[in-house]
Amino acid sequence: MRRALISVGLLLASCTSGGRIDPGSGGSDGSGAAPSAGSGEQTAATYSSQVGSGAGGDGPSGGSPSGAGQGGGSDGGGGQGGSVAASPPVLAGTEEVCKLINDVDQSDPTPNATQTRANVLGTDLGIPVGHGAELYFFFGDTVGYKVIWPFSESVPDAVGFALDGRSATSADPSLLCDGLRFLRVAPGSSAGPLADPAIEADFAAGAMYPPSGHTLSEFIKNPSGPTGQNAFPALPGSFEVPSGAFSHGGAIYVFYTTVEGPNALTMKASYLAKWPAPSTATTPNYDILHRVDERFAGPGPLGGNFINVAAEPHGGYVYLFGTGDYRHSPIHLARKALASIDTPGGYEVFDAASSQWLAAPALSAAPIIAEPKYGETSFRYFPEKGIWMFLAQGEHRVVARFADHPEGPWSDEITVLDNTDPAFLLQYCCVPEGTCIGERLFNCSKASFYGTYLLPDIAVDATGFRVAYTLSTWDPYNVALFTARFETP
Repeated sequence: MRRALISVGLLLASCTSGGRIDPGSGGSDGSGAAPSAGSGEQTAATYSSQVGSGAGGDGPSGGSPSGAGQGGGSDGGGGQGGSVAASPPVLAGTEEVCKLINDVDQSDPTPNATQTRANVLGTDLGIPVGHGAELYFFFGDTVGYKVIWPFSESVPDAVGFALDGRSATSADPSLLCDGLRFLRVAPGSSAGPLADPAIEADFAAGAMYPPSGHTLSEFIKNPSGPTGQNAFPALPGSFEVPSGAFSHGGAIYVFYTTVEGPNALTMKASYLAKWPAPSTATTPNYDILHRVDERFAGPGPLGGNFINVAAEPHGGYVYLFGTGDYRHSPIHLARKALASIDTPGGYEVFDAASSQWLAAPALSAAPIIAEPKYGETSFRYFPEKGIWMFLAQGEHRVVARFADHPEGPWSDEITVLDNTDPAFLLQYCCVPEGTCIGERLFNCSKASFYGTYLLPDIAVDATGFRVAYTLSTWDPYNVALFTARFETP
């Protein structure tokens, strides 16, 4: 639950209907005040003071990947017609497809009917993972609709899936507008139906099992339930959320964040967990594999730069795109051979200054994207175009970048959404609160967007391609589905 605030002075007094923003009416690419992050029902002031500064076989180490510094890489894709960093795709427009969890107000249902189908009132993130024919979504802190997991408690994480499967959803993302479902516990074991017969069952919270010789308390510092009571020690609670996930070898691997404790919600560490046998008919139970990184007393195994981790497997490796100090961090790159992913260690870190892969922790390694403003990020390799894509919220904008290889170089930022842009405010904000004559994405006098995650597939046509992505909002606490179309230069 991360509130992202914007200046009230930038808001307009009315909004118009419609859901598309065209780049011709886009806002400035200039800097703006960085949004704060928040939790629960805290005010902006208490939130800012609490968290504002806080969120194959093994490959050879050392050697320089072929041409990495000039758009090459050890096993990247290779763009078409020259460097995509120098001549990236051009944004043609972005469009809200639908809201997935709730509508204008928190309790307003959408066609997904998450309140009654799964006892879900609100959630965030929604990290998409293609796994065989299925498409899963790993959500963050999830608040219950009735009886379970109120805002006042530390809340667990839910897992959803596309009812129509990966292939159909990739061809038509709007299928998620009434085809998003959640993994649930059995109706007979659910509390919701006892409180309201309209509720079918409760959503199933992701549960963790520690590695041999370790305890859950080493990884979960803010368990779900009443604050500080350790009522559900196996359920990571508020701010202990998935940050990236990928499918490999019949399992799904999820990178998780760790906070300092129930009263210190800055994300300070990360670990890797494994869902051994994913199924839309079971509950999510994860085996914790090992610690990835930390920044408690000092830099961890990856230098403290990989607390929030976006992950993308490619060419025998999983590539890790990491941020450290939440929303005050550049983006670093690491990798690990997929053949040894279940075991600790074996990570390499890319140094963008020397274009070399170095054995971790490589504390002096330069980031691949230097601007210090990121928290959650999303990276994808799209083989249809032979390109890598980056999408993230940085300050008041959602931005995209492109590269031929994970090492870069990466293109300049392309503004996808800008919450200070008058066109955005007219379409998606209703001011004053409660007077909405058109589309309202969120209450812009209090909150904004964050947590953008690319779906794993793109739709390519003769002149360009379309990507789909999830986007989180606060007030209402929600996840929306967007698409963006890019033209090939």
